[in-house]
Amino acid sequence: MTRTRVFLLLLMAPVSSLCFNLDTEQPTTFRVDSPGFGHSVVQYAQWLVVGAPREVKAANQTGGLYSCDYGTGKCEAIPLQVPPEAVNMSLGLSMAATTNPFQLLACGPTVHHACRENMHLTGTCFLLASPFRQVKRIPAALQECPRQDQDIAFLIDGSGSIFSSDFNKMLNFVKAVMSQFQRPNSQFSLVQFSSTFKVHFAFKDFATSSDPLSLLNSVRQLRQWTFTASAILFVTDKLFSAAYGARKDASKILIVITDGEKTENLGYEDVIPRAEAAGIIRYAIGVGSAFRYKKSLKELIDIASTPSEEHVFQVENFDALRDIQKQLKEKIFAIEGTQTISSSSFELEMSQEGFSAVFMPDGPVLGAVGSFSWSGGAFLYPPNKNPTFINMSQEHVDMRDSYLGYSTELALWRGAQSLILGAPRHQHTGKVVLFTQVSRQWRPQAEVTGTQIGSYFGASLCSVDVNGDSSSDLVLIGAPHFYEQTQGGQVSVCPFPRGRAKWQCDAVLRGEPGHPWGRFGAALTVLGDVNGDRLVDVAIGAPGEQENQGAVYLFHGTSELGISPSHSQRVTGAQLSPSLQYFGQSLSGGQDLTQDGLADVAVGAQGHALLLRTRPVLRMWANIHITPAEIARSVYECQQLVTFPHDLGKAIVCLQVSQSSKNQLNLQSIVTFDLTLDPGRLSSRAIFQETGTRNLTRVRELGLKQHCEAVRLLLPDCVEDSVTPIILRLNFSLVGKPISSLRNLQPMLAVDAQRYFTTSLPFEKNCGADHVCQDDLSISFGVSDLKTLIVGSNLELNLKVRVWNDGEDSYGTAVTFFYPPGLSYRRVTGGQSHLQSRSLRLTCDSAPAGTQGTRSTRCSVNHLIFREGAQVTFTVTFHVSPTATLGDKLLLAANVSSENNSPKTSKTAFQLELPVKYAVYTVISSHEQSTKYLNFSASQEEGSREAQHRYQVNNLGQRELPVSIDISVPMELNQVPVWKDIEVLNPQNPSIQCSSERTAPTESDFLTHFKKKPVLDCSIAVCLRFRCDIPSFGIQEELDFILKGNLSFRWVSQTQQKKVLVVSVAEITFNRLVYSQLPGQETFLRAQTELVLEKYEVYNPIPLIVGSSLGGLLLLALITALLYKVGFFKRQYKEMMEGANQQTVPENETETPKLPNKIW
Repeated sequence: MTRTRVFLLLLMAPVSSLCFNLDTEQPTTFRVDSPGFGHSVVQYAQWLVVGAPREVKAANQTGGLYSCDYGTGKCEAIPLQVPPEAVNMSLGLSMAATTNPFQLLACGPTVHHACRENMHLTGTCFLLASPFRQVKRIPAALQECPRQDQDIAFLIDGSGSIFSSDFNKMLNFVKAVMSQFQRPNSQFSLVQFSSTFKVHFAFKDFATSSDPLSLLNSVRQLRQWTFTASAILFVTDKLFSAAYGARKDASKILIVITDGEKTENLGYEDVIPRAEAAGIIRYAIGVGSAFRYKKSLKELIDIASTPSEEHVFQVENFDALRDIQKQLKEKIFAIEGTQTISSSSFELEMSQEGFSAVFMPDGPVLGAVGSFSWSGGAFLYPPNKNPTFINMSQEHVDMRDSYLGYSTELALWRGAQSLILGAPRHQHTGKVVLFTQVSRQWRPQAEVTGTQIGSYFGASLCSVDVNGDSSSDLVLIGAPHFYEQTQGGQVSVCPFPRGRAKWQCDAVLRGEPGHPWGRFGAALTVLGDVNGDRLVDVAIGAPGEQENQGAVYLFHGTSELGISPSHSQRVTGAQLSPSLQYFGQSLSGGQDLTQDGLADVAVGAQGHALLLRTRPVLRMWANIHITPAEIARSVYECQQLVTFPHDLGKAIVCLQVSQSSKNQLNLQSIVTFDLTLDPGRLSSRAIFQETGTRNLTRVRELGLKQHCEAVRLLLPDCVEDSVTPIILRLNFSLVGKPISSLRNLQPMLAVDAQRYFTTSLPFEKNCGADHVCQDDLSISFGVSDLKTLIVGSNLELNLKVRVWNDGEDSYGTAVTFFYPPGLSYRRVTGGQSHLQSRSLRLTCDSAPAGTQGTRSTRCSVNHLIFREGAQVTFTVTFHVSPTATLGDKLLLAANVSSENNSPKTSKTAFQLELPVKYAVYTVISSHEQSTKYLNFSASQEEGSREAQHRYQVNNLGQRELPVSIDISVPMELNQVPVWKDIEVLNPQNPSIQCSSERTAPTESDFLTHFKKKPVLDCSIAVCLRFRCDIPSFGIQEELDFILKGNLSFRWVSQTQQKKVLVVSVAEITFNRLVYSQLPGQETFLRAQTELVLEKYEVYNPIPLIVGSSLGGLLLLALITALLYKVGFFKRQYKEMMEGANQQTVPENETETPKLPNKIW
């Protein structure tokens, strides 16, 4: 037999993904005792650069950078020339790096820049080239303090009610306020009012004076009335004008100081609206006790701008003016727009440039979260060009407090660059905006918003080129504060938007349950292809897991240009060191810092930075060749005088270990492989010569070259199953040997590696010279002596089946039975095989009902091979549901088939029709409440009496059916009425209608009938037969039928009988072509009720009474005479008394004389 190559079937086995190829056994940990060390990490050239933004290097200088070297395991501070104006910049809060060329961008976004009394927050970044040469500063200089001009006018009360000393105190207050502001931003003028008003110095005087405060020296009090409204009108119309030196774009501020109510007729309602229209911000200062009264206080409120609580000051005396100097200064500074409570006037004063950073082809981009009232944006710094500010303001979208630029990321699509900015506080849910360049202008192209308030959607970003074609396929968007009951944080997987389609996120990544404050998604990074599948993988940080010890998750890219929804590895901070905190707060990956040809991942923790190597990933392939390629019949068939075991040939097993990555490492591994014959079977049909069992285990040390070895196979006994091939399965385990030159870096088997290989060894078939088996199958069956199937009575239906084969061997022979839903397969029994050397084996399985409602059962015939000329008979039993509805005929069908794919013929199918009836169990009985007895006398022969016959009908079966109740009752005997006014009633259902008809007797000689038996029935009397139709007699339903009427007595005399039985008969009828009463219960379909009717004689009682009375008197006389004769009537009382007296007389007394006898 020629050598045949057997193709392999690959079986994928589930493998735990809890520990894949990030090396957690030997991490490199860098630790520097510096506050904030590990807040940010970035891979730069051959170094790991770590930011320490809270480090204090000198007065007003915070932040630092460290370069950490894998070779030495140490970190060194990176010296930078930090300008003195970069106060408290938090250097290292954000960093970015690029590889072509190697450049590093390190930013400090909290530069404190004092502008007069206000503190601005801007930022500064440093661009470094390899190794750490400081190239330039971005931006080149701090932003100049914004100039907000203010024209402040004092309008002071000089009326006579103010003492000179208090007036001087008021001037001192004005001088103190003026000294708190600097020129040229702020200009002052002073106007005094009483009955008139006087401009002591105007804005132009203040601007040109070398000593502005000296202008107050010449002010003298006017001492007249208080014309406050007129003075305000003058200031509004005249003083705040160019003629007096007022500036067009300056803020107009008026400070009015007075000690009481005005004393003129001009009202504030005529003045204040004009000041309001001129944009003058007014402060009113009331001095003295007059303002305790509501009227005076109302004047202050009318003068001041709204809200009055922010613009009205009230003090008791002029000495107290110094107490409000600070408050007034702060309120005026608030108008300047840099420390305003209403942040609507901020532009770039609080921009915090460099809060995030990314390199783009056009230059570095710095996120500016605080710009324009924290709407945010980003600055692009092209080489040798002015920076470009990128934000959403041109789209007229309310982005206030959105923090746009909190995160920045570059995306490329077919060579075109896009900028992605995160705004995690937009509308409290977060937003991410993708900007593209259109006509040299950066415009928002697409955006996606978060779904949960406070989730910080957009706090972290990561664009992923999954397949490495230089175009971004995905954008990962972190929402670290997304909250669920068991999981904290999530990362949305958003395919890169194409064209004008709406940007949507089609998947979500989450960490393990049990960490509601885990902050999963706080940091994201691209790792590169770490598992060797040529798809990019990503890492996600969750620094809040395990009570802030933190964790990092590894997710693999998928061939569908997505990210696997489940992580392949989770590395916890506690796993590496119990002292780690916030492990995963920053990430950086994608470069080889350890010089092993594999990508590394850098992880920041509190006070630590860790470098985790990726382990080399191995895969192993196996090829198995078996010679000869099939088992000959002469080997496996049991013949006489044949000895076992038989030689089956040899299997050559070839193993090939390969490396997923492209590095040239000399990798070695220990491979343990197990060979198993017929896995899953109770007993194997083949064994290994080496072990004498079905199992063989070998251990080999393999490199990256192919390794082959042979094993011999034996057949220990004759084979019953020669249809199913013998399976040879190889499964293996691989343990990589540590590489000493790489600090014992240990290779590992790929998580999705092929771990099971199988091949098969088939048996030779007996199919003639053409090797094509042509069987010729036939089938028939019957139901023995059953003529009609009675549903509800016959609970089982037995089919006796015969199958035979007139052709060549048939493989996988099976009989399929088709039957209606009322039947269900129960068992197969009684198999007999002819011309088969082995016992018959039958297994049957039922399939669910098909679309037509037909059920089927498939029975495999014989032991896989149905030999030529073989015949089998067996019995299949089906359960018949008592409630089944099968129609009037049951159609049973069956066909026989095989795996030979022979054409179907008329012999391979058979069907049988069987008549069907339905078993019912209905019962009728005579009710106890029927009239049982009546009698009458001769004088009553012409009368009648009411009587009733009552029947009870029950449906005790499991099926409802239409029935009729027939009740027959004698109506006339020899033309003499028996019943009158007779009717049939149904108390449960009065709507049941009953019809009636008269029937003639079958016998004419009724006297002879009565002599034999005194029974009146329909055989001798004209009867009335009632028929009551019940369309649907329900299951367990009970009905009563009452035959009620007047029973006549006159007909009885014809019978020559004194006692007669009057009989009625009731019967249940139904369609016997459809229904059948249960066997043995037919007698309950008929019942009769008997009434005994008796005639009695009437007797005369007077002679009997007279005779009885006379006889009684005579008897009484005889008794009386007899008693007298015996002395019954003689009295003995006297003698009894005398005897008693004699016994009671004492001895000393004389005896009382006896009285003579007296007759009573």
